Amino acid sequence: MGPCPPQEELDKLGDAVDTSGADRTLTFWEFPLSFKIAYIIGYLAAFASILKLVPLILGKVRIPQVNENRQKIYRYIQQVPGCTISEISRDLEINRGAVRFHLEMLKAGNKINLMRTGKFTRVFQNSDFFASSEKIIIAHLKSSTRKQILLKILEKPEITNKELSKDLYLDKSTTYWHIKSLRDDKIIHSETEGKSRKYFVNPALEADLLKWLNI
Repeated sequence: MGPCPPQEELDKLGDAVDTSGADRTLTFWEFPLSFKIAYIIGYLAAFASILKLVPLILGKVRIPQVNENRQKIYRYIQQVPGCTISEISRDLEINRGAVRFHLEMLKAGNKINLMRTGKFTRVFQNSDFFASSEKIIIAHLKSSTRKQILLKILEKPEITNKELSKDLYLDKSTTYWHIKSLRDDKIIHSETEGKSRKYFVNPALEADLLKWLNI
């Protein structure tokens, strides 16, 4: 196809040449296959880009709530050292799955550490505020029975298993189970005298024990 002739030439031709515009409008399906494929790929790419933005937009909406719950959990841990997942979930009314997720995020951020004691995982603020021995004491004091046993040993050094069971209205096997756990963690120690075993608080931990017993 060459350039359009000068206007003078077109005037001589008169109506023989139609210069009013395109002969007709082509539909999409009349274009070459390669053009149609390129058009569809471009459309899909644009649609995919929009889809990628959706999570970001939703994320911006949800982040404040996520952070709010995480901050609530962290404040609770500071106020209740040695708490468990179930305690956090119950007291803050956040389901356990969400609590576990936020704890993982706090742990990854070096904000907390977890300590396994028996069947419980206890949560502590990750700081120099707690010595490792204090964490163990706090964990034991979560048991009201163990707390009473420790109070009784402090009140009556050299008390025996039999006397503890009698004073606290406990079965001997129950008393023994709690005593064993306290001895294993070196919070108390014992001395054997005849057929009796007498119990004492570990002098090295007595100050920390009194602190967390609020005595």
